[in-house]
Amino acid sequence: MKKIIISIAAAAVLSTASFAQASESFGGFGISVYPGKNGASVASVLPNSPAEQAGLQEGDVIVSVNGKPLSSMSPEKQIFLLRGNSGSLADLKVSRGGENINLLAKRALISVQDLENQDVSAWLGKSKGLSVEDLNYLASQKTGDGYEFLGLTQKGLLINSDMENLNPQQMHQISLKKETGKENVLNASNVPKASTLTFADHSTISFSLADETNFSRITVLNVKGATVWQKNLGKLPAGANNVDWNGVNLPAGSYHARLEIGGTVLAYKFELK
Repeated sequence: MKKIIISIAAAAVLSTASFAQASESFGGFGISVYPGKNGASVASVLPNSPAEQAGLQEGDVIVSVNGKPLSSMSPEKQIFLLRGNSGSLADLKVSRGGENINLLAKRALISVQDLENQDVSAWLGKSKGLSVEDLNYLASQKTGDGYEFLGLTQKGLLINSDMENLNPQQMHQISLKKETGKENVLNASNVPKASTLTFADHSTISFSLADETNFSRITVLNVKGATVWQKNLGKLPAGANNVDWNGVNLPAGSYHARLEIGGTVLAYKFELK
């Protein structure tokens, strides 16, 4: 039996079931998932989405949302818990490679637009060599004012250079509403009392701890998951903390800062330029 793919970002579904409209807007992270008995398995993460910023990766299994386990829930209930109000925070427990980690993700207003078949057919018909980059560029031209284009999906999965048999059916243009200064201000009552990684660049990694910790370790990994820097930090106070490190000589690209505190692991994606 084929797995059902439900896209939190694209709201498109494989198979004959449908749990969302083709064109809509909602608070989400920008991911596609396979709902399952152990949780929601991440099938795709859209670039520049809240999910990517939080450190979610393809292959992760979201085990719980704000302490509520997803196991044995219906697909509809899992999607309901993953979605929420734009700007709201979700404490996600994620299983990755046999290890549980905690990530904090902020939902954004995701817009899904069902592309007209005739438009896509025209794009595909311009040239047999039309690339995924061309398709994404053309789709981005349909992005509404005040929104940022995230990507193009087909049947709920992010279209990339590895995909084959592209066709005009079930393609969607995904974008998120750009934040204003007012939207960046969170209601303190909605912010969970949790430790968070807040910033990282080539020289500094910043994080906030909910409680004092007697042991902590911070690691920087490249996109392949290889460790490029690591340090045991020992005892740290509650509140804001900064750690100095040297990433000046590392190649430009995407990296993840990983903070271990007790039984919790936090992750933060950042770019070195």
